[in-house]
Amino acid sequence: MTQIKKLLRTGLFAMIVLCGASACSNDDEPVAKNYELKEVAWTMQDNDEIKIIKQTAPGFFVDNNTDQNMEVEVSPTADVQQSSFFYTSDSDLFQLLVQAPIEIHVPNGLTPLPSDDFSYIYSGPKVLFSLEKQSIPLTIEITHKSTIPPHYRLIYSHIISLREVNATFRARFTETNTGEELEITGKWMGKFFIQNEGETTLEEIK
Repeated sequence: MTQIKKLLRTGLFAMIVLCGASACSNDDEPVAKNYELKEVAWTMQDNDEIKIIKQTAPGFFVDNNTDQNMEVEVSPTADVQQSSFFYTSDSDLFQLLVQAPIEIHVPNGLTPLPSDDFSYIYSGPKVLFSLEKQSIPLTIEITHKSTIPPHYRLIYSHIISLREVNATFRARFTETNTGEELEITGKWMGKFFIQNEGETTLEEIK
């Protein structure tokens, strides 16, 4: 019986030591930090600019080898690419702060940004706040209808105009548990469709 009591005391002591060690270990584990976006502000610095880019799109043609008129519809904006791209010198900090997908408003180049201070944008295009380059869907679609006479070729050529916006951003984040605030700055480039200049010509098929 004495031997059994000794074993029980030893086992109980071991359990207390293990539980105490476990509790101490949990107390020492760092709490994962979770940051929430507080605000994003914008400015135009010396190396930022807004410019117009004209791109000559690949032309194409349609032949009408029949004896009847042919109706065709052309969609010159089908392959237009609008884009958004954020970049910063501290990508590790960016990844730490942006822990979940966040959509923010970005400048479209129509409203001037200040050069001596930061300002906020509350409307316009929204994109993911991400270091990955992304596409911005077009909000309009342009189509042209044409009639090709018998034994004629329709040739379509066009120039796409895009507005390229280069600006500086400042994003502030708050840690949800401690209230700690962190800030990151960087650059953003966006491209937006302005207009399509198209021309159609007809040539007889010989």
